Amino acid sequence: MSGIFSSPLRFDPVFKEKIWGGSALREKLRKNAPNGFPIGESWEISGWGNHQTAVSDGEFKGITLGELFARDPAGLIGAGGQTKNSFPLLFKFIDAQENLSIQVHPNSEQARTHGWGTRGKTEVWYVVDAEPGAQIALGFNRNDISREEAAAAVRDGSFETLLNVVPVERGDTFFIPAGTVHAIMRGVLIYEVQEESNITLRLYDWNRKGLSGDSRTLHVDDALDIIKFTESRPLKPDPVTIEQNDTFIYEQLCYCSKFALNRYRFSKSGAANLSVVDGFRVLTVTSGSAMVYAGGVCIPLDLGQTILIPALPEETRIEGINEADVLITMADNS
Repeated sequence: MSGIFSSPLRFDPVFKEKIWGGSALREKLRKNAPNGFPIGESWEISGWGNHQTAVSDGEFKGITLGELFARDPAGLIGAGGQTKNSFPLLFKFIDAQENLSIQVHPNSEQARTHGWGTRGKTEVWYVVDAEPGAQIALGFNRNDISREEAAAAVRDGSFETLLNVVPVERGDTFFIPAGTVHAIMRGVLIYEVQEESNITLRLYDWNRKGLSGDSRTLHVDDALDIIKFTESRPLKPDPVTIEQNDTFIYEQLCYCSKFALNRYRFSKSGAANLSVVDGFRVLTVTSGSAMVYAGGVCIPLDLGQTILIPALPEETRIEGINEADVLITMADNS
């Protein structure tokens, strides 16, 4: 695949102030986030609406992801690009200093039916850091919970008692299909890969006020309509080793019809080659640092940094520096 993009693209993140946010993006990931505000999210690569990331340097400096896609969709994401309306995924870091709301996201069919957009929001979480005892809520704690029981629990304020609350540790991966009720809870720093959508339906928000001082909007009826009350696939998938040597382990952390999330775990300095595929890759360093060689250039990638490698017709080489974890995301562009 050839196109107007000849080398990787680095973007300036978009920071989001959130009532539940904190300072971990600055303190742990060295982000240049605004000081004095609870920053909950850093959108690393986004083509969503008015919240798009722009290229930080090089030939396309200042151009948003949406504009890049419009110029050459196939060159950016691969052969299937011509059939899509926009870049398919969104990448972010989330700092949960306090609990996020208990919420759910629709699938694409539900989003279109309800007039919420063309894409649903299936996502995967990778735990970058977690305080001792940190937890998340993921699905229900019983398989026989009905819509009626859930609705009654929302009304009487006991909904959280129905949730499957699990401990989290650094390096854990959790898969959140559309329709799964969930909440990131306090003390967790997460890297999230999701479909390009911002549809969030809140069921419960811990009775707190938003940044404006008013209670945040809930979407109880819509949320109850789209919740998947039975979930058969594992929500904490086990890593699958793809390649292993004395320098690194290459693992698949999560695979679904929307994306695949893999990880290189370098135990010492060394190189790994990514073969050519008809599609893009997004690389993010969650521990240590690395060098990325693609399109005839070398790009340093430090902790918390992300780059987009377009659908280039040559191999990409990653060099881990000492001990480093590098996440690789790919998407199905068909």
